[in-house]
Amino acid sequence: MASAAPPLGPQLGQRGLNVANFCKEFNKETGHFKQGVPLPTRISVKPDRTYDLEICSPTTAWLLKQAAGIGRGRASNDEIVGKLTVKHLYEIAKVKSRDKALQHVPLENICRNLIKTCRTLGIEVQYHDLDPVELKEFLVARKEKVDAQLKELADKKAAKMLRTT
Repeated sequence: MASAAPPLGPQLGQRGLNVANFCKEFNKETGHFKQGVPLPTRISVKPDRTYDLEICSPTTAWLLKQAAGIGRGRASNDEIVGKLTVKHLYEIAKVKSRDKALQHVPLENICRNLIKTCRTLGIEVQYHDLDPVELKEFLVARKEKVDAQLKELADKKAAKMLRTT
């Protein structure tokens, strides 16, 4: 939901674009997306104050996090925050292949890049189907670990507040 409020309105206004028309067109183009989905967008402003609007698919990291059901990536190098199968990566690669920048890139290369991004985020890629029992055990253990990390952060914040008052 684009609006004329900052930062978008002033940036487009500086370039002489009609912000209301831009917001209407952008919202019409992105109406089928769920609100809050990050959409990389390229706007090319021409000298006659018209523009070309290119809306890409959601970011790779966001798609991987949504597929793995996680909110953030790993905190340390050895931490595994989620699990995905190659089937998941293939479906994400098909979505990403529609982007203008990746149109002529083979799906295999896109999948390889997705695997690299998974490693960076701490998502384990499995080449066989996920076992539901194993996945449930992993998710329970992961939830306990995240809760402990959040409690530790809250304790640190509370200690810091006590020192400053």
